[in-house]
Amino acid sequence: MNEKRAFWLAAADRYIDDCRRNGTVVRASELALRMGHTAVQLSREFQSAAGVHVKDYLFCRQVDLAKELLRTTNNSTAQIAAVTGFGTTRSFYRAFKRAAGVSPTAFRKEMSLEEENIRH
Repeated sequence: MNEKRAFWLAAADRYIDDCRRNGTVVRASELALRMGHTAVQLSREFQSAAGVHVKDYLFCRQVDLAKELLRTTNNSTAQIAAVTGFGTTRSFYRAFKRAAGVSPTAFRKEMSLEEENIRH
């Protein structure tokens, strides 16, 4: 991974971690402010260096984290929505279903069944 790409991905990951710790919503515009850029500059720089749109990267990371939490915790979907930086449980459900093809509840149930089958 080239240095520029690594720099931008690490900055985005740190931002997501900070949002998670602070219970704040993940927003590309906030990341831009942190990086001392306008939203347009951030979008251009991130796309150029990382090869992906910043909003897409942030969204995928949020969903990946949500999947991990759904698999490994008993936290409610509302708690997971908050921890992963989605503004509301409703927005979390819609976004998760769009990305994963199933609701968070269905995803958790599927993972539980798969785990149960592995144990037997």
